[in-house]
Amino acid sequence: MPSGTLITVSEYLATSYRPDCDYVDGEVQERNLGEKDHAILQRTLLMIFMANRDAWEVEVFPEQRVQINSSRFRVPDVTVMRRETHFERIVDQAPLAIFEI
Repeated sequence: MPSGTLITVSEYLATSYRPDCDYVDGEVQERNLGEKDHAILQRTLLMIFMANRDAWEVEVFPEQRVQINSSRFRVPDVTVMRRETHFERIVDQAPLAIFEI
């Protein structure tokens, strides 16, 4: 979907985007997809958090949709959540950390 087209939150959430897109105030926004350096850094962050997830009591998610407020959804490269934080499909609570590479 081209950037600049306004849609509702429900339309955004009911649509699959390949790759996933951000949603800001009615506008679907394409994300900058990385190349090799981007992928290496994303992989490294995932590996560090996965290797330490028990000790740090965290869960780590690549490209997990996060609801910022009622009209903003972002898809960070890496999202780190406290292990005790529960959510269904979309993170709707403050993450412990997010990384946008």
